[in-house]
Amino acid sequence: MKERIVYFVVLWISFSGIAQNDSIAQNDSLIQVYAVQKNMKALQEEQKNLNFEKFFFEALREKAIENYDKAISALEKCEHLRPDDAAVNFELSKNYYALEKYFEAIAYGQKALEKEPENLFLLTHMKDMYVTQKDFKEALKIQQKIITKKPLRQEDLVILYIRNNQIEDARNLLIDLERKGLLSDNLMQFKQSLIPRSNSKSTISKAKPINEQSLEELKRNYAKNKKFNILNEILTKEYRSKNYIDLEIESKEAIELFPSQPLVYLMHAKALNKLKKYANAIIALQNGIDYVVDDYKTEANFYEELSLGYKGLGKNTEASKYYNLAIETRKKTPQ
Repeated sequence: MKERIVYFVVLWISFSGIAQNDSIAQNDSLIQVYAVQKNMKALQEEQKNLNFEKFFFEALREKAIENYDKAISALEKCEHLRPDDAAVNFELSKNYYALEKYFEAIAYGQKALEKEPENLFLLTHMKDMYVTQKDFKEALKIQQKIITKKPLRQEDLVILYIRNNQIEDARNLLIDLERKGLLSDNLMQFKQSLIPRSNSKSTISKAKPINEQSLEELKRNYAKNKKFNILNEILTKEYRSKNYIDLEIESKEAIELFPSQPLVYLMHAKALNKLKKYANAIIALQNGIDYVVDDYKTEANFYEELSLGYKGLGKNTEASKYYNLAIETRKKTPQ
């Protein structure tokens, strides 16, 4: 009898040991499966991020050479990877705006604002779109938000008050700016029109701000008065009108006149990149970036043009480096 009991005890211990070993093996297997799945998810997420950067860079490159449809196509791929990404919606808005598809441009801009309602660049973009559409009421609302963040940006507020026929508000703002010593040369013409005769619509209509003057008018004014704000508007209009040859010549002259102004180097490089003079563009950017101080937006623009210059030379490693620098620098911009 005792021998039988001992036999069953030994048998139970054997089965118990086998079962325990099977359980341990099964747990080890589950741990391995979990680890593989976790690694796979991490790899998939990494690949997703790489694809996003690839398509986003492609969109910036296509926009820079004014292939806006192709830029939108690349951004739609980004949108699929990261739905409701504010940066993607912002870029979509800018590209649709360039194509004069204002309904889509405003829709995407509003989506971006839902995510980043304090983004100063986005607010400025929305204001510009409303002005283009002559929706001055909405433009004024946006400009009033901009002023809370950048109190010195009063010039557009004066103009939008006038466009909305809020003449008394425009007059009071001009008086306040003059009292504070903040009345720019461009606003002097409004002061002369509004303060003596605030209700004179005919006088108001004669006032023409710099950003509404034609290229020919600007050049005539600049010939008489070589002020940087006039020159800056000339270079901007030449770039927007794709007059890259004149832009190259005049921005080069501007560097000699205003050697400490980073924007003239940037505009010169933009012209050179458009004319496929990539090596010269890189030199101009390297010369000018040292003058950029506490201005992350301009610094990021320099990096973006450097990326395009190196891309044009086929130096993709350098191109990616400056592209990533542009992205990181934009993140530092105060909102």
